[in-house]
Amino acid sequence: MGKIDDLLDKQEIMELSYRYSRACDRLDAELMTAVYWPDGTDDHGAFKGTAPDYVDWVMGFVGNWVSTHHDNTNILIDLDGDVAFGEVHWTGYYRYEIEGVLHDHLATGRYLDRYERRGDEWRIKHRTCLSDWSKIEPANAAMHEAGLANPLRGQRGKADHLYNLRNIAILEDAAE
Repeated sequence: MGKIDDLLDKQEIMELSYRYSRACDRLDAELMTAVYWPDGTDDHGAFKGTAPDYVDWVMGFVGNWVSTHHDNTNILIDLDGDVAFGEVHWTGYYRYEIEGVLHDHLATGRYLDRYERRGDEWRIKHRTCLSDWSKIEPANAAMHEAGLANPLRGQRGKADHLYNLRNIAILEDAAE
């Protein structure tokens, strides 16, 4: 395999982490399911089991929160034929209630992944989520309320503007 093929494989693998984060933040179980092989596994500490069970668990877990936002950085991937190993640094921003009070939670960590290529497709075979650092504090309620009034704020689920992206671009073109 040549360098270009290696780069293409690494790009496809990196996009798994991006799609995983999108799925978590938009509560898109179908997208998250497509990131893992059906016989894949996940260990997030609070959850350890099959990938399909993890998808159900995480959608219910973060689905009760007001919002989540994940960033992925420092993605390093080692290719070994149809298997690859990766380390992905993540930063998670979470907003949820604790005893009726909104809180903001900032957390960082790393995903340690084993990927497999089957046919022409890469997916996660196993993911271990390591937590490195975390901070929780009460949210600014006034800023939260102001954000709710913004018609262009992010949404959980299919109500997010992402799922209407092609129509948004058409509207922008028509306005010019």
